[in-house]
Amino acid sequence: MSLPADFFAEFSPVSKAQWLERIAKDLKGKPLDELYWQLNEDIRIDPFGHPDDQPNPPQPLTEAPANWVINEDVQEADPRAANRQALEALAFGAEGLCFSVSQLEHLPALLEGIYLDYIELFFCGKAVETAPAAFLNAVAEAARRQGIALDRLRGALLYDPATTTADWRYLGELMRYAQTDFPGYRTLSVQSDMPYEEPAQAVQNLVHLLRRGNEYLRVGAERGIDPALTASQMLFRIQVGKSYYVEIARLRAFRLLWLNVLNAWQLPLAYPVLDVRFAPAAYTDELYTNMVRATTMAMSAVLGGANILTVRPYDAGREHQAQYPQTFSRRIARNVQHLLKLESGFAELADPAAGSYFLEKLTIQFAGTAWKHFTTSG
Repeated sequence: MSLPADFFAEFSPVSKAQWLERIAKDLKGKPLDELYWQLNEDIRIDPFGHPDDQPNPPQPLTEAPANWVINEDVQEADPRAANRQALEALAFGAEGLCFSVSQLEHLPALLEGIYLDYIELFFCGKAVETAPAAFLNAVAEAARRQGIALDRLRGALLYDPATTTADWRYLGELMRYAQTDFPGYRTLSVQSDMPYEEPAQAVQNLVHLLRRGNEYLRVGAERGIDPALTASQMLFRIQVGKSYYVEIARLRAFRLLWLNVLNAWQLPLAYPVLDVRFAPAAYTDELYTNMVRATTMAMSAVLGGANILTVRPYDAGREHQAQYPQTFSRRIARNVQHLLKLESGFAELADPAAGSYFLEKLTIQFAGTAWKHFTTSG
């Protein structure tokens, strides 16, 4: 339903200066500066957003609904137990599974009873890091046994060769193989090499991610790999913390920043695929606090533009403190996402944070500051 042009005619416009004058009066002598948040040496967060901050009205980053994959991590230590966890996760609403695989021969047992074209499948661990092409072949064999065409598979190998000694010729062959035979798969996982622990690191974390992604484009191009191919194979793994508004703006800023990188390379513009997870430092020994905190952290990830979201169980790393079995904490983690997607309608909105003067300004602050550091430092 569209509003009539004169819908707000009876309300006189109020400038930001007028609002600040009224706020100063209501503070009764308390300095207005005390309401600002100095996040770090570069970012000072204004608590009061207003249209005057942005003369040109901001536009949504996208018109597509903010859908995302509800993912659950599965450790492989006992393949049969891992398979039971995976089947339980799927039965209770997971839309993606991320298997950590140390031995390639465990893959058939891990995938037993799982319809490979029904969900998104992600793989990480030693078996992927050691021989990603061989791992893709094993996935292909599992698909053939189910009579599934490879172009129906969706997911990624969480393979970041920059963390080891990268063989660029091998990496180029791997990406071309995936592009040809696995069009729904990405084979290059990019993540920051610094732990993310507090909001003050927000800009630094963005710069690290940009550098890592740009390094793959640059070094690959020097070795004859088409930058467009490299860009199409990337998936960015990003951690979010407990600072709600900062995380929304940080994710939105990274989406804009990556477009800048692609534009500098004269590549087709496409938003990065974001695999969002929780920063371990955001959780405490107060397990039920973690349970509540998971909701706001998941909300910030979704509102920021996550494509894949893994909610950390509230007792992760602290299972010995829990009063209930791990099946309960994993189900609560899934249900957090179900509440957001299926009951609150978050997946039906396009860029839900768009139009918030506070978040739009913060997004621009993060993007502008990170880009400055990225382009002026080595």
